[in-house]
Amino acid sequence: MPRWPYLLAQCLGCAVIEDTWHYFLHRLLHHRSIYKHIHKVHHEFTAPFGMQAEYAHPAETVILGSGFFIGIMVFCNHVTLLWAWVEWGFRLLETIDVHSGYDIPLNPLHLIPFYAGARFHDFHHMNFVGNYASTFTWWDKILHTDSQYNRHIMSKKNQ
Repeated sequence: MPRWPYLLAQCLGCAVIEDTWHYFLHRLLHHRSIYKHIHKVHHEFTAPFGMQAEYAHPAETVILGSGFFIGIMVFCNHVTLLWAWVEWGFRLLETIDVHSGYDIPLNPLHLIPFYAGARFHDFHHMNFVGNYASTFTWWDKILHTDSQYNRHIMSKKNQ
């Protein structure tokens, strides 16, 4: 059985792989030729709530959901990783958190570097463009798809 630091590193690897998969395919689902047929179902609610996170077109569930298993295929050398990644439900917990509509100040998930959180994803549901990340914000930062969000935050600070 792997030691817990190794297991934690594997779960982090799974999260990074899934987040990268999700960012690029989520961004693709926002393309005007695809959006109205698939991803629009998920954006029916502009003010997200926890269980709405799983409200999606079946094709979107397959497209974005398959990224969840890629890390398992890459890293899984013991059933414990499968248990930690799937049964602890980190990905589901994170998905419900970012769709909760509540940016809880003492949320332990905010201890994770680059964690997106509810405020970041709420802007995505309000604006529909940018903030495509699921867990981490680095792809949005690197590819500048968070620029509208950054301007929005700055305008709120200046008020």
